[in-house]
Amino acid sequence: MSIEHPPITQMEQRLAGYWGELLGLQEIGRGDHFISLGGNSLLATMLANRIEEDMGIRPTMGELFSTLGEVATLCEQLVREQPEAGR
Repeated sequence: MSIEHPPITQMEQRLAGYWGELLGLQEIGRGDHFISLGGNSLLATMLANRIEEDMGIRPTMGELFSTLGEVATLCEQLVREQPEAGR
């Protein structure tokens, strides 16, 4: 099976890896929604912790309940706003 809109940016690819690990999936597309793929509040908390550990930014739970592309755009913005954050 091939995904229709694969991750393009480095951030999308990085987040797709996190999502895949947490959700037990091999392929995540840009338009895939965290909840629709089986995500829940516990997994979103784990995702937020992973993002914070690896990138030094902390999206809110509500912000993570979105598509991969939208979450990647948000994370890119948060990283830009905090240039001292780990990348």
